[in-house]
Amino acid sequence: MLDAAVLLLATWTPVYHLCLLLRWGVGAAVALEVLALAGVAVALRLTRSRRSGRTVPAPGAATATVTVGPGSSGGPVAGADERPPGRRRARGRAPALVVALALAEAVLLAVRAPWPLVAALWLAAAAAGTATAVRALRRATRSGDEPAGAVARPGRSGVVVALVWAAALAVLAGATRWPNPDDLYYVNLSQWTAERGTFPLRDTIFSDEVFPMTSFPPVASYDGLLGTLAHLLGVPAASVAYLVVPSVATALSVLALWRLLRAWRTPLVAVALSLALVFLLWDGGPGYAAPGNLFLIRLWQGKVVLLCLLVPLLLVALLRHVERALATGRSARRDLAALAAGGTAAVGLSTTGIFLVPVLALGGVAPLLVARRWRAAATGFVVASAYPLAAGAVTLAVGGRSADDFAERRLFRFDPSWFGHEIFRDGVYGLVGVAAVLLGALLVPSRAARVTTGVLALVVGVTFVPGVTQLAYDLVGLGPTLWRISWAVTVAALVGVLGARLAAGGRRRRLLLPAGVAAALVAAGLPIWSPANGVSLDWPPRYERGLGSVVVAEDVIARAAPGDTVLLPEQDAITLTVLTTRVKTVAPRDYFLDQLRDVPGFRYEQRLLLVRFANGEVVFAPGDEVVAALDDLDVDQVCLLFPEEGEPPYRTTRVVERAQLLLGAGFTPTQRVGRTSCYAR
Repeated sequence: MLDAAVLLLATWTPVYHLCLLLRWGVGAAVALEVLALAGVAVALRLTRSRRSGRTVPAPGAATATVTVGPGSSGGPVAGADERPPGRRRARGRAPALVVALALAEAVLLAVRAPWPLVAALWLAAAAAGTATAVRALRRATRSGDEPAGAVARPGRSGVVVALVWAAALAVLAGATRWPNPDDLYYVNLSQWTAERGTFPLRDTIFSDEVFPMTSFPPVASYDGLLGTLAHLLGVPAASVAYLVVPSVATALSVLALWRLLRAWRTPLVAVALSLALVFLLWDGGPGYAAPGNLFLIRLWQGKVVLLCLLVPLLLVALLRHVERALATGRSARRDLAALAAGGTAAVGLSTTGIFLVPVLALGGVAPLLVARRWRAAATGFVVASAYPLAAGAVTLAVGGRSADDFAERRLFRFDPSWFGHEIFRDGVYGLVGVAAVLLGALLVPSRAARVTTGVLALVVGVTFVPGVTQLAYDLVGLGPTLWRISWAVTVAALVGVLGARLAAGGRRRRLLLPAGVAAALVAAGLPIWSPANGVSLDWPPRYERGLGSVVVAEDVIARAAPGDTVLLPEQDAITLTVLTTRVKTVAPRDYFLDQLRDVPGFRYEQRLLLVRFANGEVVFAPGDEVVAALDDLDVDQVCLLFPEEGEPPYRTTRVVERAQLLLGAGFTPTQRVGRTSCYAR
């Protein structure tokens, strides 16, 4: 299932890009995708036929009985105890230094110490861990005891635990509802394809491809895929995105995490997987960048699918390529195909893949650089990064842009002390998460994966240096989003490794230490599905929008004609933009206006005035200016949100004044849903 998901995304992405270039629609895209999948099936069949005709074992099979140390039994790595005791003690000082630095850094971040000190100590701990992992791998390659990709077959209990977690969390994902404003762009693109059977290259939020697209170019193919599926099924794109994807993506993400832990040869993989999932499930609370808030409660967005599904699978593919090259001295076509598919699929899920995949690839092939397998390292990096780097080059060439206005309105996102705590929080979660990441270079059983973990932690530390993201933004226009490089360190997986290693010390205390860590996480955390985290539970599954806003949006759509323009409060406007492209809002979010400020005919100032009017942000707006804006933008319906009971009376007074202005401008009341009253011409 995991491989099929990657292949689907990997083949669809170039098909989608070709259709964008040639302006072909859904019919041509489906035909090309069928041909691509058929070609892959034939290639796989031919590959299997060649392999079955050989008389020599497949790569890795001859080393299946090599002692893989902690990955199989929790014991020491093969050959580690063959050194003289004195030499062994001398080399043990470096791990002790790494442990000391990592724990000190975890404490500093957990107590919110001054950020320059946090950043400096992170870099020191990551560098020390990487150096230790490099030395260990170098010794192993010289003695020839690094396994060649053999992974012990999991026990039945481990498989059952993984499947139970996958099924249970798939149900939970279907029952959670956490509205996210980013959907107004992504799901709107899908809905355009669902309704019209084409893939847009210009704006679909404010117009029917009249204005330029606010985020351009539309590199991610995932939204087009959801729209194509919805078009073929004859359902709204929101039905696919909200009712199908979360459960499927969550189940696959759990299995991808399990596969990564197995590839690392983690002992007690069921324990490791369970602790990793506990970490994610109780990582709720403030902080949109925290790993838990980027898990099942948002697993319908392509960028979150990239994080939870593709990143673990890319790390596995990179590790397989590395271990085979270390064992045989050459690359295998199957491994390279997996790298190419993973890199292409990542770009299809999100533009984040453009810069994240090369970082993953660099860390992934780092063990080959240590072993001086230059050709295999270069091959692995190029194959994995080719499509992302090409997509990045095209984006720069065509003048790529984002709707986010980082230069003026979101300067705080350049501050690493802000996004660092958004990712790792503080307290127990900061302590456990940071310790797991920085100790990964010591604790991950696979020596090659230790080097990768250390290098990736070091790269994350570079983004923590004050001024780095601002400099990157000034040079290439990519800055605040660089916090997503932290996705490369797979925090939850490393927390699982930490728990598994704590459990490997003996039968009596085997589960006590990881159980204690899990209990601390539960006690200190907030369930991501909790109402206190802004999430509601509903069964059967519903759209990931507020129920009231869905009712308001559907009523407005029912009263509107195709091409009408409506003015709604922000949440209702976002919901309407998600549900249809036939009716337009004045603006679903004000910052989406910025990229179109100077476009002729867009009427930026008037749109901004009306958005503030609808959201209650205008206190003393001249009535004639509001009426003129309503006329100039040809607004057909307006909805206003009345305050809740108990709020200051002046809030109600202001809404009543705005309602009276609408009545004077020729609008009449149509319907009231909860606190929302709507008016139409």
